[in-house]
Amino acid sequence: MRIQNAMTLAAAALLVLAACAPQEQAVEQPAPAVEETTQPVPEAAPPEPMPLTASATLQPKAGTNVGGTVTFTQEGDAVRVDARFQGVAAGTHGFHLHETGDCSAADFTSAGAHFNPGAASHGAPTDATRHAGDLGNIEIAADGTGSLSLSTSLLTVAPGPNSAVGKAVILHEKADDFKTQPTGDAGGRIACGVVQAAAEPAPAGAELAPTGAEPPPPPPPSV
Repeated sequence: MRIQNAMTLAAAALLVLAACAPQEQAVEQPAPAVEETTQPVPEAAPPEPMPLTASATLQPKAGTNVGGTVTFTQEGDAVRVDARFQGVAAGTHGFHLHETGDCSAADFTSAGAHFNPGAASHGAPTDATRHAGDLGNIEIAADGTGSLSLSTSLLTVAPGPNSAVGKAVILHEKADDFKTQPTGDAGGRIACGVVQAAAEPAPAGAELAPTGAEPPPPPPPSV
């Protein structure tokens, strides 16, 4: 009996000691810090500037159906000339830039002589010595259409002494022989157009008032 009581007391003591023993607490470990990396946002490239351009729409000599357009585009130190014609008699026709932007005369003589700011002799577009307005010949097919593209360093679209803006493009009835001074013996003028600069695009976000719109009335005076 005594042995049984002793064992019971020992078991109770063990339970008391176990209850009094410090309990280990789980320590929550912080999550490892994530290193933030920020990539620099590349700046948007500025928009490419619009090329300077100018163009002329040709009007025909009375009694003909000649028409066409000529575009001048500034490309660095040179100007690209693109011409398109229709309603022209088949064959070879002289094509020049003339000094005065005036197509009012019936025979287009109001456009004056070839544009020649350098006071040079007349020649072909490939000659070192030539008028700035010597644009050569254009070949017209049997259907009355023809086109021409060339580049010249003697013209500009930007303002200046060699600017094509404000001048006149003339299509002639015959071929330019590149010899006869000062016209190339290209014959009469069968179409004429005044070169006008292209309108610059409006700035982004700009609001344009409708044509003919009246301005809003002023606000009433404050009392």
